[in-house]
Amino acid sequence: MRNKKVIPLMIVFVMSLTIILSGCGNKASKSSTGKTEEINTTVDDDGKINGLMYKEGLPIVDPEEEYSFSIFTDGNKTTDEFYLMPVLEEQTGINVDVQLFPYEVAKEKYSLSLNSGDYADCIGGWIMSATDILRFGVEMGTFIPLEGYFEKFAPNIQKVLELEGVREIMTAPDGHIYSVPYVLAAPKVDFNPYINTRWLENLGLEVPTTTEELRDVLRAFKENDANGNGDPNDEIPFSFDPVNKKLGYYAGWFGMPVNDYGFTMVDGELTFGANSDAYKNMIKYMRDLYGEGLLDPEMFTIDQAQWKAKGSTDIYGVAMMYGSGDIMPFEAGEMPDWVPLPVLSSEYTDKPLWFRDSYGTTVLKNQVVITDNAKDPEIIVRWWDNMFELENSIQTNGGPLNKVVFKDGDEYYTDNSKLTEEEKDTYSWTNLYPQSLPRYIPTDFEFVEKNPIFKEKDNVDKIYEPYLVSHTIPPYWATAEESSRLSDLQTVIADYIKEKTAQWIAGQADVDEDWDSYIKQLEKLNLNEYIEMRLNAINK
Repeated sequence: MRNKKVIPLMIVFVMSLTIILSGCGNKASKSSTGKTEEINTTVDDDGKINGLMYKEGLPIVDPEEEYSFSIFTDGNKTTDEFYLMPVLEEQTGINVDVQLFPYEVAKEKYSLSLNSGDYADCIGGWIMSATDILRFGVEMGTFIPLEGYFEKFAPNIQKVLELEGVREIMTAPDGHIYSVPYVLAAPKVDFNPYINTRWLENLGLEVPTTTEELRDVLRAFKENDANGNGDPNDEIPFSFDPVNKKLGYYAGWFGMPVNDYGFTMVDGELTFGANSDAYKNMIKYMRDLYGEGLLDPEMFTIDQAQWKAKGSTDIYGVAMMYGSGDIMPFEAGEMPDWVPLPVLSSEYTDKPLWFRDSYGTTVLKNQVVITDNAKDPEIIVRWWDNMFELENSIQTNGGPLNKVVFKDGDEYYTDNSKLTEEEKDTYSWTNLYPQSLPRYIPTDFEFVEKNPIFKEKDNVDKIYEPYLVSHTIPPYWATAEESSRLSDLQTVIADYIKEKTAQWIAGQADVDEDWDSYIKQLEKLNLNEYIEMRLNAINK
C-alpha cells in the first residue's frame, strides 16, 4: 500500500526449512479451550502427502502437478506481474493467483465475497480487522485455525510465534490462531505531512512552526509560481494521500490527536476524542484552509493512483503521506526534496501532539488468513513458511538477488546503479511482491549499503518523538459474543465521523451549527456502548 524507496526492516527469527513429517492422519491438540484441531494427512510410499506434498525441502509440489491457490488482497503495482511471484513458483512448484485490487475496491469486494461464499483460498492485506478474525474465524469457521499446521509444517513461522509476546497477541479468545503472524519493525509515526523544500527555497520561505505560519506559507504557494514551471496557477498547496488522510492526527495541533476511529491515549487510558474541542478546532482550521483554496479540492474524491500521478508532476507543496517516495522517489545517495512538516503549535494549546502508531515494532495479527475454501491448507502453510526464508524476505524489500541485492560473504548489499529506468520500475518496492502481505527479516539484519538511501522515516521519528502521544492504542480482542456488535458499531461510528468531517471541511455544512447535533447523533449511534466495549476488549 505504501510506495516508498526506504527499505523497512522487519522482525523475524529465521531458521532453515526442515520439514519432518511422521505418521498418517495425525491429529494436533491445540487450544487452551480444550478444542482439538483435526489435521488429516496421508503419506504415500513415495513420501508425498495427500498425493502432492513432499516430506521435506523444495519444491513443495511437483511442478508437473500444476498446483495453484489464490490470494485476495489489496495493493498497487505498475507492472503486469509482481517480479518475485514467478521466483517463488520456481522454488515451490506452486502457482499463486494473486487477486489484487486498490484498497477501497478490495474492501468492497472482500465484504461481498464473504457474504456470497465465493472467496479465495487466502485473504489478506490491510482490508482485514481483528473483529473479522473473530466473526469469520471464531464464530463462523470461514477462516480456519492455523496453529496446528504451523506446528507440523512451518518451523519458520513457529519460531516467530515464540518471540516474546507474539503468540499472546496472535491467539484469539478461543485459544486458536487464525492468521499468519506479521511481526515487523515499524516507524513510530506512520503518516505525517511533508513540505516541499524546493518550493520554500524558490520563494525564500522558512519551514513553518505554527498553524498560522503554515497558513501564510500555503498562501504563498498558491499565489506564486512555487514550482518554477512558469505557470502560477497549477500549484496545490496542501494535499493528502486519499487512503490515509488521517485528519484526526491534525487535531494534535490543537491538543488531542485521534485515529480514524476517533480514539487516542490520554495518560495511558484509551480515550475517545472525535467529539473533543481539539477535533472541532482542527475541522475549523482545515475548513478555513479549504475555503481559501489552500487544500486539494479533490481531497475527498480522488483515488490513490490518480493522487500519486498528480504528485509526480511536482504540484504539491505539502502532502500527507507515508514518505515522499510515495509521489517523488529519490535515489540512493540523494536527499529528498521534502522534509517532515514539524508538529505545529497553535493558539489552543502549548503542548501540541501527534499520534503514536508504534514504539518501533508491531505485531499484525490479521494480515492473512486461510479460508475453508482452501483444499490443502498444509500446502499453503508451507508456501508461507518458505516465504519467511531470509533471502525470500529480503528480496521483497530490497529487490531480486543478483540484480539489486547482492551477497558478499554473510552480508547483503543493494546496488541499482547499473539498472535502466525500466528495470528500476520493475524491481521497485511496490512491484516486487504484494506489500500488504507478511514476510520476515531479523531485527538485527541490515543491508550493507555501499550507496545508502536516506532513512526518511527514521528522520521523521527523531523529529516527532518529543510530540508523540506517550502510549500506543493497545491491541485487543473482543469476545466472540461481542465481535459482531463491536464491528457494526465501529463501522457506523467511523463512517459517520468521516462523513461529517468531510462535509464540514469542504464547506457543505457548518461545524458550529451542527456540532451539538453531531454529539447527539454519536450518542444515538451508541457511542458509549462502543467505548465500553473497546475498553473491555483491551482488558481481557
